[in-house]
Amino acid sequence: MLFRDAAGLLATLKYQDYFVQDLIDIGKSVDNFKSTTLDRISLPTQYDSTNSGLVPIKILRVDIAYQRKMRFKKLVDKLKKEGGFNKETAGHVDIAVRPDGTMYVWDGFRRIFMAGLVGLEQIPASVYYHPANRTLKQCQEYEAKMFKIRNSETESMKPEEIFRSEIMYRDPKALEFLDFLIECKLDVEELNAGNKTLGGFVQLHNVWRNNHISHDNLIEASRIIQNTWPTTPNVSGYLLCGIGKFLDVNDEIDYSIDLEEIKEKFHDYVNTNPPKNQDSLTSRRLNKSPNTSIAYYIALYVMNMSGDTLSQFIPLLNMDSDELELVEEV
Repeated sequence: MLFRDAAGLLATLKYQDYFVQDLIDIGKSVDNFKSTTLDRISLPTQYDSTNSGLVPIKILRVDIAYQRKMRFKKLVDKLKKEGGFNKETAGHVDIAVRPDGTMYVWDGFRRIFMAGLVGLEQIPASVYYHPANRTLKQCQEYEAKMFKIRNSETESMKPEEIFRSEIMYRDPKALEFLDFLIECKLDVEELNAGNKTLGGFVQLHNVWRNNHISHDNLIEASRIIQNTWPTTPNVSGYLLCGIGKFLDVNDEIDYSIDLEEIKEKFHDYVNTNPPKNQDSLTSRRLNKSPNTSIAYYIALYVMNMSGDTLSQFIPLLNMDSDELELVEEV
């Protein structure tokens, strides 16, 4: 197997549970893995079998639903950079035993993966036992919560990965945001699979959380984007918020534009030669005021606002004259 194929498989694992050894075997199946990696590092000896805290790697499972994405190249590069697997710095991994006896690594999955790559068969572990009356779903939720608490503050988890782990342990605010995404018909980390993928998670989440823009108008903005660019697989979070802000301000002016006309003007703006993509409306946004600058750009160059309509629109953006000029110069 080519390295990039193995990396692709491991990076796109389905959100389900796997035997860790099966994933290790994917990595070890790479063509010339021994000569390009193992022969260039120091291979460790097996752990002392008299250590009562050792757990066989082959019996361990991992629940990908709340773990970070596997970055195979990063782990192999780490082994090469450090000259091998350091048992002392690796320490103990954390295992949870569910009521049916299955053992899941909830923290330390990557360390186990690297240990397996270099041939170790056991790993020191700290073991937690779920209460016998806990359902498998409750076990997953509790492990996800422990994982998020342990890792979100200390490791470079993507905000989307943190959000997914929060969903797994049913954090109320995360579930509320997921309901909002479902209304927007947007997917993040396959939590609403089958819908367009949200790009710019942090931007939309912050706007939603702080109620900077009407939630109803954000939902309408998602509809506008998806209708305007029906074949584009992603929805820009910046554009969504910019359109949402435009709709908010449009609702407040006397000479507001009807929603159907707004949709028609977006259609006309995009269907030029060559066609315009979502970036055409966001690439020149102002970092200090991304939502309002995009909203103003839309007012000028998509809606072609002028006269009394524009005069009422501008003050509600709360942009200073320098910011307005920067948008107008585009």
